Amino acid sequence: MRIDIRVGRKGTAAEKALKHNLYLLDIDSVLIDPGGYRESFSHTINYFMRAMGWKDSNSHQSAAQVFEAHGIINEWDMCAICLSGLFVAVAGNIPDLPFSNSVLDALNIVKTSGIPRQEVNFSQLAREVAIDIKPSETHLPALAASRVFDSIIRSTCDPKIHDPIRMLIDHILSNARDIEKSRTMSTFQNYALGSANFVKTYSMPSSFETSSLIVEHDVPILSSSNCENLLFASVKKEIRPVIFTARPSLAPRGVHDEAHYYSPEAELAVELVGLESIPMIGSGRTEWLAWETGDDPNSFIKPALIHALAAIGTAISEDEVSGLMAADMFLKKGVLSGPLSDLVGKELFVTVFEDSARSIESVSEVLVLLREFGVESALCAKGIAVDHEKRRLLSAAGATLFDDINVALTN
Repeated sequence: MRIDIRVGRKGTAAEKALKHNLYLLDIDSVLIDPGGYRESFSHTINYFMRAMGWKDSNSHQSAAQVFEAHGIINEWDMCAICLSGLFVAVAGNIPDLPFSNSVLDALNIVKTSGIPRQEVNFSQLAREVAIDIKPSETHLPALAASRVFDSIIRSTCDPKIHDPIRMLIDHILSNARDIEKSRTMSTFQNYALGSANFVKTYSMPSSFETSSLIVEHDVPILSSSNCENLLFASVKKEIRPVIFTARPSLAPRGVHDEAHYYSPEAELAVELVGLESIPMIGSGRTEWLAWETGDDPNSFIKPALIHALAAIGTAISEDEVSGLMAADMFLKKGVLSGPLSDLVGKELFVTVFEDSARSIESVSEVLVLLREFGVESALCAKGIAVDHEKRRLLSAAGATLFDDINVALTN
């Protein structure tokens, strides 16, 4: 049976010309069951546990859901926070351990000292970090994590090792998104991309041989019939969809940038569900913009306002570069330019399909800013989750809850 996507009253051609009906589609846990990322996260934590001389653990299996529920959606951050938690747990129980600020040396010290495995509640750690995140820091949870660990170190560790363990934790957290300096990021990317794609993407040797866990374990949630309906409605201009994701991606379409690393993880996902023809704003796109404008790439990634605004501009124009540049111009200079200038005198209807409350809130904030410039807008937030903690936070953000996107598209 064919299920129709509800796009509202079709209206006349003149009425359509006076409104924009946008769909912002998240990838992970919305279009895709991110089994590859879940497996990569689990494999990465166990990789470091083995490097400490410990056996694999399943204690971290559900932690990724809790991190995501609280807006910590980048696995590179999650892995760095979890490894830091393991080292701090060791330091709290072994007061005379000679810690080094080198991750490899610190791992070896734990292993050769024969220290028993330390149990860390990664889910609770995620909640504590999330509580400490300031509104201006939503894009960089490592700053909040650093403060949380500093408090734990002061309360649980011998004062004589405060400085060495702090230096180690600061090194891990401050470099969490730097592929050349971060052991956690490089390990995660090895598992996620597979060793062959890792070498191709980063032009650096792989630490171990592995196939791509993304390719092996990512599973589409969006049905093939609803994929067809989305594309049909897009061609008819009944909706203007855009992929809205923090996943690593390539640079904007049509741009060739040899100076920076780009990992096509978002592209792999949209190809898997069949939506590769619609525009996308992934983290590779926002990073490209930041490098072009001289800004911090971390400050442009979802749930940053510029990510949401660039998605809106891109959905309107179907041109990723134009959407990105218009978002930057508006937030820095208060000027509606490029595709955003087409909002003047028109109604804007935005439906966002998300599993992260903070990302929904960023879209809502963007629409408030646009209203100050006379843009009439309305937001329909569809929260996609079965996890209790995610659903609670999505509901608090004003989202209508659905178990999966297929139900959300037809209601």
